[in-house]
Amino acid sequence: MIDFNHLKSRLAHLPYGFWPGVVFVFALVPRLAGLAARPFWLDEVFTLQRASLPPPALVLDSFENHHMPSFFLMLRPFVALGHPEFWLRLPSAVFGAVAVALVFLIARRIGGWLAGALAALIIGLSPMALAFSQEARSYTLEMCLILFALYGLVRLALDLPAAARPILARESRAGWLFFIGGTVAALDTLGDALPWLLAANMVFFCLLFFAPAPRALAWNLAKADFIIALCSAPLYLLMAHFQSSSPADALMWIPPLNLSRFWYSLGSVYFMHVADWVTFHFMRVPTPGLLLWLIDAALVAALAAATWRLRRRPAMLAVLGISLIFLPGLFALVSLWRPIFLPRYLLWSAAPFAILTGIGAAALLEHVGPPARRVAVVLGALLLVMNMLPYYAAETKPRWDIAAQMLAQEVAPGDVVYLADLGALPILRVYLPQSAQSVVLNDANGDLAHAQAALSQGHRVWTICGHAGQSADHVDVKAFMAKNQVLGTPSLVQTAGRRIYIALYTPDNATAAAPVCAGTAAAGAAPSGCN
Repeated sequence: MIDFNHLKSRLAHLPYGFWPGVVFVFALVPRLAGLAARPFWLDEVFTLQRASLPPPALVLDSFENHHMPSFFLMLRPFVALGHPEFWLRLPSAVFGAVAVALVFLIARRIGGWLAGALAALIIGLSPMALAFSQEARSYTLEMCLILFALYGLVRLALDLPAAARPILARESRAGWLFFIGGTVAALDTLGDALPWLLAANMVFFCLLFFAPAPRALAWNLAKADFIIALCSAPLYLLMAHFQSSSPADALMWIPPLNLSRFWYSLGSVYFMHVADWVTFHFMRVPTPGLLLWLIDAALVAALAAATWRLRRRPAMLAVLGISLIFLPGLFALVSLWRPIFLPRYLLWSAAPFAILTGIGAAALLEHVGPPARRVAVVLGALLLVMNMLPYYAAETKPRWDIAAQMLAQEVAPGDVVYLADLGALPILRVYLPQSAQSVVLNDANGDLAHAQAALSQGHRVWTICGHAGQSADHVDVKAFMAKNQVLGTPSLVQTAGRRIYIALYTPDNATAAAPVCAGTAAAGAAPSGCN
């Protein structure tokens, strides 16, 4: 029979960093699973293109497109390793796992070992956190760096007398270094970290009411903000100098915020729903709705319990509460003017949500005995795993790799390719064999009128309905096919995955009665009207 008290005593004497390391390994495993299984979509192709440039051109291209160059410079050596779907996503997987370990550390420091473990389970098994950990973009790196800063802020809030001492004093040095270093690194990685600096300053303002020496704490904050500005402002001035358009213009692709998109972002970032990155809706997955709503209800209950538990620790409630609420609240307000309320911009706020729910869940489990507590933790972990697993089978990104293979085999010299989304061109250039690019993409920039003219001149026309990335102007397949009726009736309709529809129109078959439907080995559902 297992002596849990003896086991608990042995575990308590392990090195302080042992359990964060265990959490990191367990978080990394699901992030590496199927890491290269999905093809790049438009955002990741931009990463590949930029990371492939010489350093001076890389830096200039980043600044011109409203990005910091640091992440892409870090990825540049990985380009030469081959298989870019794996190597360019690997850093995101590692940073995502580090973020889970940091959530564990922060929650454990505030609420104890069980709170840390539960918080790590919540963020570690979140489908959205997992998805961004398998994306060749800088969002998990930004999240990781902000969590270093949050860890420092928590250390300071837990010992406000020490926080008011000089920044380099032994009692306060670690907290201020984590906060300043993490914030500077996050700002120098992605401009999306600017709201974190605003939120942190709001947290410190609230802490002034609880600090025994508010003036000293305020002076330390002023020095910290000065250091942060000194280390970050030059890069932002360079970016502003080289930009050819305003940052607001770069967000024009985001559709207006409505209740459906509001819940899409909240549900995917905080409540474990598997998001469809292309359509701004949730994926249709086999997870029973009852299971998902059970998880959501448990998270809400845990959040309420955390608020109640921390009511006697107002400084800590201010740290975590503002860190959670500030970002979605700010972006909801900004979206009244310019839509920006999207999961990618809310991602780092999922960490304080997980920390709070971990603390709350641990508080709820205090009311049951140790055996029941262990059973509850295991059942909760199993429910989260069951909810996460459908993500791996879901087609979260359009299969332009399959479409490229089909076009390379079937498009003949002189054929015209008409794309519903011209953003697919750079993706096709990645996945088309070099020998087929000149044929497939020779005439692929035209619109419907160009396709109609080419058909009348005796050319075959391939129409492709599929999205390269997120957009406010999504073309419905049925609407696209209906608009193409001016080309006649397609002689062949195929699917590449479940999102891309390829139709062939030929001059000698323009008035055929019905399409011939075909698919691929990974084609999935046939288009509307095909059986």
